[in-house]
Amino acid sequence: MNDRTRFAAALGLVVLGGAGALLTSGRAWQTVTAPRPRPFADAVVDVSGRTLEPAVAALGVVALAGVVAVLATRGIARRVVGALLAAAALGLAWTAIAGLPSVSASRARSLVSDAGSGAGLDPTRPPLVAVHAAWPILTLICALAVLIAGVAVALWGHRWVALSGRYEAPATREATDEHRAQASLWSDLDRGHDPTGEARTQT
Repeated sequence: MNDRTRFAAALGLVVLGGAGALLTSGRAWQTVTAPRPRPFADAVVDVSGRTLEPAVAALGVVALAGVVAVLATRGIARRVVGALLAAAALGLAWTAIAGLPSVSASRARSLVSDAGSGAGLDPTRPPLVAVHAAWPILTLICALAVLIAGVAVALWGHRWVALSGRYEAPATREATDEHRAQASLWSDLDRGHDPTGEARTQT
């Protein structure tokens, strides 16, 4: 696998991981059912990942922003971006793991109240919490993808292609060539050579 392929693979993993984390954060990670005295119906609230663990969506955005940062940097700066991506991935993994256990009874009541369904709850009966583990696990997989990419960028990103002179506009490249030519003339003069005289001799 050459450097270009590694570069593309790393960027693809970051995009998939960041976008996947944003997608899974909007799904219901847990469902709280809070009993009410009859004849009232029980309060049922689906709790999304971003409500349960607000950092999930934020870290997904950080991962996607890292794609731009990797493209815009080179050398040591790009390796630092890779390390930051790896750190964001570890934070994302931590929030995914934290979303697997069911919330406590007190927090379950608080989540129901925040959703506007807390009126008339039976204080003597604890809420029932159903965990939808598929979404936190998928978030954990997304975190793993970002982690792999971040480590790869931190280790080898300084050797990968960057947004360098090959992507400059033609006018910019011409200006750079002219500057180099002028610098060469001044170097000849400093060494005691007369480039204009050599040019007349050649003609």
